[in-house]
Amino acid sequence: MEIFKKQLISVDIERHLELPNDTKREALPPFQGARENVIPIMFEEAGMEVDVHCSCRSGRLAFTKGWNRIASHLSLKAGDVVTLHRKDQGGYKMTVRSAS
Repeated sequence: MEIFKKQLISVDIERHLELPNDTKREALPPFQGARENVIPIMFEEAGMEVDVHCSCRSGRLAFTKGWNRIASHLSLKAGDVVTLHRKDQGGYKMTVRSAS
């Protein structure tokens, strides 16, 4: 199940990934009153799983801790498109389509 797809802008790479308004929030782990939760995401292009913190501020979701590390590791750039999926057998994976 696709949770969101986003074309990256520079702030998504340099600071945090702000999730799009049409993100399927029900497919993400529940916050249960917390301001953030940790989502283990498999990044197939990197061949590794990374614990990415998802925070909720003023009703907006953003990937913070862990995101910058993987963005740097994958050499992401503005214009690249990332897609987050929930796998049928549980868990999450993110795919990257390069802009070039």
